Amino acid sequence: MSLILSVVLLAQAPTRLPETVVVETRQASPLADASPSVSRLDVAAATESGLTSLTSLLGTSPGVYAAEQSGEGSVGSLFLRGTNSSHSAVLLNGRRLPQGFSNSYEIGRYRIFGLSSVEILRGPSSSLYGANALGGVVDLRQPSPLAAKAGSTLVAEGGSYGRGSLGLAFLSNNATGPQAATHGTSVSVSASHDDGWRPNGDRDALNVYLNQEWLLSPGVVFDLVGSADRAHAGLPGQAVGGVGSLTDFQRDRGWLLSPGLRFQDANTTATVFWARAGSAISSVTSPFANRYLLNRDELTAFVDHKVRADLTLGFGLSYERTSFEQFDTAANSLTWADTHESLGVWTRADWQVSSVGRVRASVREDRFTDFAGKTTGEVSYSHRFTKELLAHAKVGTAYRAPAANDLAYGTHLGLPLRPESNTGTEIGLRHENAVPGALSWTLVAFRNELTDLIDFNPTSFQTYNIAKARTQGVEAGLETRPAKGVRVFGATTWLDTEVRSADYYFSTGVAGDKLLRRPTLTLTLGVEIIPNDDWIFGASASHLRGREDYDWNSSSRVSLPDATFVRVWVRRILADGTELSLRIENLFGEDAPPAALGFGAQPRSAYVGLTRKF
Repeated sequence: MSLILSVVLLAQAPTRLPETVVVETRQASPLADASPSVSRLDVAAATESGLTSLTSLLGTSPGVYAAEQSGEGSVGSLFLRGTNSSHSAVLLNGRRLPQGFSNSYEIGRYRIFGLSSVEILRGPSSSLYGANALGGVVDLRQPSPLAAKAGSTLVAEGGSYGRGSLGLAFLSNNATGPQAATHGTSVSVSASHDDGWRPNGDRDALNVYLNQEWLLSPGVVFDLVGSADRAHAGLPGQAVGGVGSLTDFQRDRGWLLSPGLRFQDANTTATVFWARAGSAISSVTSPFANRYLLNRDELTAFVDHKVRADLTLGFGLSYERTSFEQFDTAANSLTWADTHESLGVWTRADWQVSSVGRVRASVREDRFTDFAGKTTGEVSYSHRFTKELLAHAKVGTAYRAPAANDLAYGTHLGLPLRPESNTGTEIGLRHENAVPGALSWTLVAFRNELTDLIDFNPTSFQTYNIAKARTQGVEAGLETRPAKGVRVFGATTWLDTEVRSADYYFSTGVAGDKLLRRPTLTLTLGVEIIPNDDWIFGASASHLRGREDYDWNSSSRVSLPDATFVRVWVRRILADGTELSLRIENLFGEDAPPAALGFGAQPRSAYVGLTRKF
């Protein structure tokens, strides 16, 4: 514990938080009122430090362990406060991005180029977001083409192991002089290729984001949000047809298209949108060759109304229809197909009980066609000690709906599955100084009780609710500018996890064991020095301690070695809107696995980049 307390003085999210956040209430709210469990990561600052993927950016936030399995752009794992990768929702401007067959989001497919920020809400959040918000919510935010400055950015980078990437972001609107824009468009496209550092480790990726907005009348905005991504990756260490064959691969495609309306006046804010999302996953992994197709339609509407100066009430509903297909490409046959529907209704209240106290509460009811329903809710209290210091406490429940692969082989004894559940508690502090460059920090203690986790019969693959687990810990963050041109930042999480059931996920754990892969201690520290308007120098180190994984060859648990990954970056700004950059990843050649047993870290790698702004 003494180590944790000392780290609190040295850590935080990578960038200074803007004035408002959306993810906590689904409406823009002042940062000063946000829970310390909320982070808003500035993409522009992250890009300047050489971060390119969503996985790498998320890994810099308190309470988040995100790691790429086999180098830049590869399969990524995301654990919010120790919950599973399938336990957190990933959104684009509040719309749910396409999921995989296990309800997980392949975060390694997404680049941060073209985004304005990434907002993170840690802890149970189903009362506003429904399924897969058991561990938290990650919301990718695009720039508003009505509010942002028009312009274009071209980025090119190349370096170690045949890596090359190219990105173009374009934003235009009809603003003229003092006249505000009434319509605008933001589009970004990024593509990359990587030979990989292991045999059969090549990767190709394409990522597109779209955001269009039209001001129909004062207070009414129509928007069109879209994304498309495509990836093809070899699977290192796998082989089809013998040791000499390296033909295993996975091909992913996903897309989202979502029109919507927003309304706002002095007392009411309202949003309605329809979203159509789909994903296709094709893989050849010995001895299987499968294709998975998922398509989802969502209609969501919610409204918040200030009924009096100190009380806001809200109401929302969401309908979803999801279809699944599993296709055996080797046998040329459809092996499983199904369609799920759900309806969720929620209400919320935000009550300023005094000049320094605030209560928020919400409750939600969800019903499903294929499994049992779920009721979730949360209540929180915030107390403002000073203008800059806020205390916060919350109790909430959340769920993760059974995924397609949970139902594809049937359930044990034909019993209906229940959604996986979480009861979470937290208490924390946020200090947000209004003076630019002054000290900002967060500190939160949390606990999650996970029940009804879905496990598998290792012989029949039929599923049932039995597993239980607990995660608890302390997360902290800090950013400060102790001198002109110097920024110090970092993040730390101390995490304690425990299996609570007699058997856990294919016998990989018994009661009392730790959950696999989650570090006991995650610590990131960094410093950035800007001596003048022409240069930026930075360095950061990420340390992982106390991880266990499962060795399927020996059918036993193994301890992963502690690891420290160091990266440095240099940026040279030229007068004509051109910037040159150099970044070096894994400076000291750490070879311990960043994510999983058998997937060592990518060796020291160097990348040179060019950025041109128009």
